[in-house]
Amino acid sequence: MANLKQHFNNAAEEYDSQINKTVLCYDDMLDALVNAIPDEKENPRILDLGCGTGNVSLRILEKFPNAKITCFDISDKMIEHAKEKLQDYDVEFVIGDFTIIDIIDKYDVIVSSLALHHIKTDDEKKHMYHHIYEALDEGGVFYNADVIKANSNYNAKLNHKIENEYMQSKQLPEDEMQNYHDKRDDNDHPATLMTHLRLLQEVGFKEIDVIWKYYSNAVYGAAKK
Repeated sequence: MANLKQHFNNAAEEYDSQINKTVLCYDDMLDALVNAIPDEKENPRILDLGCGTGNVSLRILEKFPNAKITCFDISDKMIEHAKEKLQDYDVEFVIGDFTIIDIIDKYDVIVSSLALHHIKTDDEKKHMYHHIYEALDEGGVFYNADVIKANSNYNAKLNHKIENEYMQSKQLPEDEMQNYHDKRDDNDHPATLMTHLRLLQEVGFKEIDVIWKYYSNAVYGAAKK
């Protein structure tokens, strides 16, 4: 993951200014993720895996101001931005590769956004889901907002077309669009939505559901029952 860490360290400074120009309906996707979190507890313990600059954690804290959040990311530069963004809240920050570091605490909620697609193989993804399952308290939930792989060649081409049209609508220059696609080809390993749901079931998750989907992006998750 060393190359990935360098990739995100390099991207940290412009991450927030670029994300809404490159990720389809980014705000809607994060809203769907945060809305999926049960509001039964006033002060839930929440783990944000691959927190980036803290966008998801900030939205969670705006809805659950008493939540105890741990922000976990491989990039120290991303963590620096997250600390600044979340300075008004009591947040724990951890720098490391969550695919190899054990999650030693227990949480009511684990969320992730635009991070788990960097895990290379389905077996490694399943191992990560098992890792997440074990870190949840009974009744806890996991939700992921992420890039997904199309189930057909036609939909793969359609997703690419829609993404390009979206970036063009945001007036992103052609060279930046190509650079975005090149970086995704180098660093991303998405799986189909069907694969993710199957892996969650195999690990033992219950109440598996798709909360939101728009072309190449989706929000899905499950509960530990």
